[in-house]
Amino acid sequence: MKTMHRAGLALVLAACAMPALAQESEQEMRPYVSGGYTYTFEDSDRNSDNGNGWFVGVGKAINQYWGWELSGSWDQFDKDGAANPNNWRQYGAKLDGMFFYSRDRKFSPYVGIGVGGMRSELKNTGDKSTDPFVDAGVGFFKYFGDSNYGLRADVRYRWLDANDVPGSNSFGEPVVKIGLVAALGPKPVSAAETVKDSDGDGVPDDADLCPGTPKGVKVDAKGCPMDSDGDGVPDGIDQCPGTPPGVAVDDKGCPTTLGSGRFKITGTGADLRFEDVHFAFDKSDLTDYSKQMLDDAANVINKVSEQYPSLKVDISGHTDSVGTEGYNQGLSERRANAVKEYLLRKGVEAGRLSTYAYGESKPVATNDTEEGRAQNRRAETRTRGE
Repeated sequence: MKTMHRAGLALVLAACAMPALAQESEQEMRPYVSGGYTYTFEDSDRNSDNGNGWFVGVGKAINQYWGWELSGSWDQFDKDGAANPNNWRQYGAKLDGMFFYSRDRKFSPYVGIGVGGMRSELKNTGDKSTDPFVDAGVGFFKYFGDSNYGLRADVRYRWLDANDVPGSNSFGEPVVKIGLVAALGPKPVSAAETVKDSDGDGVPDDADLCPGTPKGVKVDAKGCPMDSDGDGVPDGIDQCPGTPPGVAVDDKGCPTTLGSGRFKITGTGADLRFEDVHFAFDKSDLTDYSKQMLDDAANVINKVSEQYPSLKVDISGHTDSVGTEGYNQGLSERRANAVKEYLLRKGVEAGRLSTYAYGESKPVATNDTEEGRAQNRRAETRTRGE
């Protein structure tokens, strides 16, 4: 038995000399509860068999390396059929200080030193004693995958001062514990999971309006390629930076020769937006200005369709909020059709034209003022490639 005691002491000393392990990224530092089985290799002075019992405890991390644990235990040492056998019962409580070499959920080894008190009862004689004890040793936690539960094992060498029990001395005994551990509370989300930036542009995915930006492209706060002059062409491929607002540009960001230059045309390539057509209150008639603007638009559409044979033209009608919703829906449809019919007369192919009626549902300005209502009485004309 003395050999076993020396082996337990050697194990404690070896743990203190163990080199620190590399810290893993997925660490476990939540509070926990644990419990399980204990086996004590009895000191020969007990004159009993080895002890069996159980333990239960709670613990909490102080920082990445240090933690504490408060635990209770119960053990019994029985021996029958021998001369003057002793049967012991022990009830203990202790506080541990624990140094973790790693907090990795897969394997968290530690060194522990505990101090506490033990109630010892010698059942043969009825003698009882409450005495201090100290133990030291090594152990580990190992969690099962991503669950909150894991395996816990611990080997200690315990020194117990039991001199108050007649005929007994201080006991030195190796104690093995094995059981389960359960982490308490929700699993913390790692920084990598909290802030994910799939395209590496510096804007988190949950705020990135332009995911998949090529590596190295400068982006704005929304994660979209920088477009300093607002012409729709990112700075990285814009060969004509500084284009004035409202000027139509080509795919390279340079001003195009589309239209007469009298009317506002914005966009690039096949994706163009023409100046809005505005209407008088409760009217769907085109003004002279609107007709001149649509003349220009028809020329641009026919020219662009030569480069983009599948070009489509979307015309949407809108109203202010005066009147019933149903009436305004019909009025917006008449306004969209008025623009469509005019473009047809100017040579735009019917197969390219589509109309949409939105009534009062998509205002671009407040309906609380006459100026705002005038802006909302409109038809929008856009082109797109397919």
